[in-house]
Amino acid sequence: MASENLKAELMPDGSRLAEWIPNLSEAELQALKIYLRELGRFNKNLNLISASTVPKADSVHVADAVMAWCIIKTLIPPGSTVSDFGSGNGIPGIIFAALAPDLKFRVIDRDVRKLEFLKHAGASMGLKNIAFITRDIADLEDESVQFAVSRGFAPIGKSLLLSRKSMAPGGRFFMMKGEGWAREVADVPSQLFSVWNTQMVGQYSIPESNAEFVVIEATKK
Repeated sequence: MASENLKAELMPDGSRLAEWIPNLSEAELQALKIYLRELGRFNKNLNLISASTVPKADSVHVADAVMAWCIIKTLIPPGSTVSDFGSGNGIPGIIFAALAPDLKFRVIDRDVRKLEFLKHAGASMGLKNIAFITRDIADLEDESVQFAVSRGFAPIGKSLLLSRKSMAPGGRFFMMKGEGWAREVADVPSQLFSVWNTQMVGQYSIPESNAEFVVIEATKK
């Protein structure tokens, strides 16, 4: 019990987000704080994030998603449905849903326990624009996805392989990647480029880190 309480205490409360990202509305900030609170409560039992990132979860996880969304949001029309492939702890899908009430989101993962956490977190955050789907990405309906996002789902090559059937022609898949992204692109099997056009659409940084991050867009031919 003491260990669990300590881990919850180490989770930041989200107050620094207002300083780092001053254009967040009060409603958005409150939703993100609730997410961090629930992440702290459930992380020990569900291993949602690594213990080493708990004290900086507001930067490494939440601010990361917010910064990436600043790039992605300009590329998705209002009213669209966006699928978060391999959502796991909900990043980025549940964060994006809090920032974009004009879009519909589907968080998809095969881990039933993590999906139950996301349902709880989404309800606590007051989200009305999100659905929860327990399924393997490879088992989604053929050509059923027009827009998709992911973070930490799989290397780029494997992500494109797993999603090639579910993505509709012209569908756009946005992947949040760290500094090893160029190596991942280089490792993509050449035959996949007959199915996908891939490009880097934006770079960003997160608070209290010198690392650079990118958003990779893959468009289904």
